[in-house]
Amino acid sequence: MSDQSKAYGEDSLKSNTRSGRSKPVLRDTAYRSFMDYLLSGQLKPGLLVSQRELCETTGSTIGAMREALKRLEAEGVITLIPQRGVMVREPSEREINDVYQVRTIIETHATRAYAESGDLENIALIKQQTVETMARKPETREQIAQVSRERSLIDDRLHQVIIQSMHNHTLNDLFERLRIPVQVSRLSVQPRFVDSLPGLNEHLEIISQIEKRDADAAVKLMAIHLEKGRRRAVGLD
Repeated sequence: MSDQSKAYGEDSLKSNTRSGRSKPVLRDTAYRSFMDYLLSGQLKPGLLVSQRELCETTGSTIGAMREALKRLEAEGVITLIPQRGVMVREPSEREINDVYQVRTIIETHATRAYAESGDLENIALIKQQTVETMARKPETREQIAQVSRERSLIDDRLHQVIIQSMHNHTLNDLFERLRIPVQVSRLSVQPRFVDSLPGLNEHLEIISQIEKRDADAAVKLMAIHLEKGRRRAVGLD
């Protein structure tokens, strides 16, 4: 359990348990802990796990986890199966296609704005981190899993920075919701993500055009990148 959760003390936890609801901070911590556990690759789509096991793994209270799971089910991440447990949903091809359609609309718009006036220091740092993680040569299964997670994080980072540069909270929230099915779909293709590195090479091309302040070229490459990402996510490439 995190220090933030512990700060509420045993009395607070007991009070929340008796009332049937946990404080928002505990629910949100449980939600984040579940997502960290999921995206670490330890949970796979279709795998059934008990709520008690999730609590033990994440250090969450049962009340907080139950509320977090309700949110996760509403977001389409999991399915709650009565008397059996929790199952991570594998996004359908239709869902992935829909996500990428919306992402293309908002991310090409944001890419144009960033290429025209975005912070080039941030983009240079992402470029450096991308090159460094691409140069890693994992050998063991554990190293492959670690590098896969690192590459997934830096892959997400470019898109996050571009979206966040718009300073639009509604857009940020929408983007975060759209990322979830894409991240879950990756869980089944992590080894391929490590071996081929197609997305990160495409990122470097986009970054190159942003550094040149060539908005038209950056937008075109982002649209191509997202279409290729869609095809990879549904297993076409």
